Amino acid sequence: MNRIIVSLIFVSILVTACQTQPSNNSVNGDTETEQIQLEYLPNGLPKAGKGITVVSKDGWTKDQMDFQQRYCESMFEKLENYDQIKFCNCFLAKIQYYYEPIYVRESYEDQKKWNSYCLQEAAL
Repeated sequence: MNRIIVSLIFVSILVTACQTQPSNNSVNGDTETEQIQLEYLPNGLPKAGKGITVVSKDGWTKDQMDFQQRYCESMFEKLENYDQIKFCNCFLAKIQYYYEPIYVRESYEDQKKWNSYCLQEAAL
């Protein structure tokens, strides 16, 4: 039951992030998709939204990352037109410094800019 709820939350967040909004730039009446730009901290980590700060300067352990990667890929496998491995690699590489593994679900909601950025990167 919990897995279904988490799956539904995850899919709804991804669908919301997938919706593109037209930019103010138009070429011959067509709209262009705006490329998302991330901000970076002096230490090279991407800047988190919502004032979230670094909780682990070294990130997760290999075991934690492997588990989260498998879980992310299993949650993402039903969405078409995206490479789930590429999305998960992109997103998890960022959140591992800001969230303990137990709070990964919250990160998908909190870090919408990273979510959208990684979706753009994973689009087929």
